[in-house]
Amino acid sequence: MSEFQDVTWKELLQNFEKSIALAIEKLQSRDIENIPGAKDALVQRLENIKLYFPKNNGDLFLKSIDDKIQNGFFPNTKNFPKAFSKILKSRTHEQDFVINELLNGFVASKAKAIALGTQGPVIDRMVEAFSKRNDFHIVDYQFFAMFGDPNKPKHYIQKQLEELINMFGLVSKQLIIEKDVRKSEQKIYTFYTFPDEIIKILEEKYLIIDEKLGYTYVSETFDRNVFICMFLANIAINRDNIEKIGGSYTINGISSIFALILLLSFMPKLSVDETNPILNDPSFDQNNMSVIPKSWMMNQVLQSLFEPLIKIVAYRLGGGLWLTKIIDSEVNKKIMNQIRFLLKDVNKWILGNLCRVEIPIFVEIANIFTEILVGYEED
Repeated sequence: MSEFQDVTWKELLQNFEKSIALAIEKLQSRDIENIPGAKDALVQRLENIKLYFPKNNGDLFLKSIDDKIQNGFFPNTKNFPKAFSKILKSRTHEQDFVINELLNGFVASKAKAIALGTQGPVIDRMVEAFSKRNDFHIVDYQFFAMFGDPNKPKHYIQKQLEELINMFGLVSKQLIIEKDVRKSEQKIYTFYTFPDEIIKILEEKYLIIDEKLGYTYVSETFDRNVFICMFLANIAINRDNIEKIGGSYTINGISSIFALILLLSFMPKLSVDETNPILNDPSFDQNNMSVIPKSWMMNQVLQSLFEPLIKIVAYRLGGGLWLTKIIDSEVNKKIMNQIRFLLKDVNKWILGNLCRVEIPIFVEIANIFTEILVGYEED
């Protein structure tokens, strides 16, 4: 993308600017906050974004999306092991609980749509299956038993299961036995596993050698995060191939997730009065939580910002190809609603307010905004 002569990028920035004006207008007409100063703080934050984000070709978005989101989750490389390794090193369940839960919720729903006959979370079943063998292999009949439908023939679900394999960047291999012990004839076994370069990374990180017992086993730290990183790495290297990353459903889901992360990151951190009962709630931690009034996330207030942000994220991550897949359809609206619904799982509702957990990605993007704001004010 030629960032200084990009007409599409300028149009996206202009549309977002219009959406900010609409959000401010709707916010100013409401008076429903139960936290003194909350409304004024949000109006001021939106006014600042409207004033400063278009400057320097949308510098705020370039740094937030290109530097933080893309570098951490979608490395700019065509090398799958390199992308996987970089994402795996930068993500931990403890550090980025919100990110993992959002992605896990989306990936699980995508996988569930493929493996309709599966009981229980698909990713959890895959973790369980692959962790049973220290070579990270699973034989095809085991795979079909886990994710297939016993009431339908194998060929009926073959395509869907191949899509599940492709979604996580897994590979299939064959083992040829020249003479089977039982029938004395050639036998071909098909099994699914990780690419060889990924296997080396997994062995180094997750295999434990028990010298006393004399065997090697997979560590309990081998969890769903591995498959989420595989999913993201697959998107990173195949972002120009829609079919390999799961089609427009994936593009809309990923763009919605990170648009929501941007939206939450831009929200001002409120100070609540010392008499506010939320401070006495045992589940509220002042050190790593901040209050987001429930009304801020209502459709009437910030809804206008969400869809333009989705298009901005899509364009920065996948260019015009991704942008063409962001269509205002009923299917996409369901995806957006699903992502917003995941908020209740990754944050906490305390006394009627949403409490944002201050994970690093929120803090980093918020700091970018603050740095840019201070820089312009000094100029």
